[in-house]
Order: sequence, then C-alpha cells, then structure tokens
Amino acid sequence: MPVIDTEFLFALNPNDRRHEKALKTLSVKGLKVPDTALFEFQVVLRARDRKPDEVASAMKALKYVFESNRIKEVSTINADLFVKQAEIEEKYGLSYFDSLIAASALAVDGVVVSDDAAFDKVPELKRVPLG
Repeated sequence: MPVIDTEFLFALNPNDRRHEKALKTLSVKGLKVPDTALFEFQVVLRARDRKPDEVASAMKALKYVFESNRIKEVSTINADLFVKQAEIEEKYGLSYFDSLIAASALAVDGVVVSDDAAFDKVPELKRVPLG
C-alpha cells in the first residue's frame, strides 16, 4: 500500500508535464495519500500566492480524485514521525518535506510512489516511479 509523493498531487493537473504518468499511477492498487503530502501541497500553493478559496478548491478537487479512485488518506503525523523526519533529514540530506514524506512512507509500509531520486538515499525505503 504505497504512499504518494506531493509531486503526484501536482501532476494531477492536466497542464502538468507529468499528467499522463499521474493518470497511469491511479491504477496502482492500494495507493494512499499521507497527511504530510497534503500539507506540503497546501504550503506550496500558499507560497505561490494562491488565495484561501483557490487552495480550498484545489483540495476539493484532490478529494474528488481520491474518492473516485479509492485512494485513502492516512494520518501519520505524531511525535515519532517528527523524530524520524529529523533523522532522515540529518542522515540522508533530504529536504524537510521529502524527509516528512519518507517518514510517512516508512510509517505506512516503506514504499513511496515518486520520480524523486532523493528517496533512493533512504535504504529502508522503496521508491516506485510514477506511471
């Protein structure tokens, strides 16, 4: 039951160059979206000066895609996750959000769906490319 990286959420936009790969990824059985990916998605939208109503619309669109494709949202944020995130960031040099996603993936089943090779630095994590 792999978790999806935030890049997948952005790739659901038909204007994204990875959109076709994201559509193929929807067929992966047991996909899960961790709360950390949703958090990063929202932070990036806000950093791009999207208004609250635009962010809400984007989140509603994601929710629709999740429900239509039986993608479950999973809650992974707790104190242990933040400890693991810090360890991953320190030991493997992943960015803050990549290390959060990696920690979430490890909390779920150790598999992340992403084209980001940074995840390959974490030996106990398996990365499956989009599409």
